[in-house]
Amino acid sequence: MDLTGSQQAMLAGSEGEALGLCLQSLVRYGDAFGARRLVPIRSAHLTGSFRIYFYSAYYELVGRLVSEGVKFRVPTTLNPHPGYDFSPQNRIVFRGQKLHEERLEALGVIPNYSCVCYHHRNVPEFGDILGWAESSAVIWANSVRGARTNRNSIMMDICQAATGLTPEFGYLLDENRRGHLLVKLDIERMDAAALGYVIGKLAVDRVPVLTHYPFNQTELKNMGAAMASSGGVTLFHVVGLTPEAPSLEAVFDAEPAEVVTVTQEDLDELSEAREIQEQSGLVVFGCPQMTLEEAEEIGTHFVGKQVNRRVLFHMMPDAYEDFSRTALCREVERAGVEVWQHCPLAGLSLRIGIGRQQVLTNSGKLSYYLAGTKYGTLDEVLRVAGVLA
Repeated sequence: MDLTGSQQAMLAGSEGEALGLCLQSLVRYGDAFGARRLVPIRSAHLTGSFRIYFYSAYYELVGRLVSEGVKFRVPTTLNPHPGYDFSPQNRIVFRGQKLHEERLEALGVIPNYSCVCYHHRNVPEFGDILGWAESSAVIWANSVRGARTNRNSIMMDICQAATGLTPEFGYLLDENRRGHLLVKLDIERMDAAALGYVIGKLAVDRVPVLTHYPFNQTELKNMGAAMASSGGVTLFHVVGLTPEAPSLEAVFDAEPAEVVTVTQEDLDELSEAREIQEQSGLVVFGCPQMTLEEAEEIGTHFVGKQVNRRVLFHMMPDAYEDFSRTALCREVERAGVEVWQHCPLAGLSLRIGIGRQQVLTNSGKLSYYLAGTKYGTLDEVLRVAGVLA
């Protein structure tokens, strides 16, 4: 890899041992993928927001950076809290959480504590080079904003934030942002999260191109998150909607090598049978975390109602602050809904204190990652919660 003079000096330790280790890690990372150089980034996003025992090397690096007085060189946001206050077992598992957050904030992180960083605190522009982790944020930045970032890991995220650099390979390069398969839609009732889940299974690490559909921002968020989970997809295009896909010709070098059609039946098959859904003890919304618009849209169904089992809203903190001041929030809580700001995947991974209840969700991402979770459409989930006939 070709390094500039200042990069070579940093690698040699001119700005401290910890920064030298960060740059060494990035060089090795880039070498593994054939990167020719390091390029500056406009922002970073960290996925390592949890303090849990098996990420020991990560916490050691964070501690060394703090001890050497390092500050992040670019605006840097981070993923949600893990749900320290959600249950007694979480307080044990995440007992070092407060110290970890104090160290990250000492490095200069923006304390957004949300996987939906692109909604408010870390909004990329078209063509921006980023050093982001968190699959749902990465796919949004690449697809919906036309920014450029690879799907970086928990160690590389801190190295990029500290140095302001990332290796140039993968989705930073034009040739890797072209479409690989064309996805036609034959759908009567759109369920964007289910669609993302199905497309992810079909695409698997490739770039799918969807024929035109007028997805709104919430649908794009939840579809991308599911696609990134079920298939490791890092970039998708929607013809006539996303910024790099004004036409099919703009995203395909020639005729698509593969064409698939996703039907209503494909989406319907993702939902569990009604009798299985009814066995769920927990109904969970918000993975990725809910925006204010989502909370308002879904919350209206709870006005004047009473839930018949435990129902959780997981909101991005900025949205929670706005929602908590509304009459609708009071109605939602009066109906029995618990409104939280942490990551449901982390918070619910250990369900000892509340029994090993089955979870029902309309999140494609949560249903993919969280053991004991079943998927349902929004209407199906609201019905099980007891607020929709």
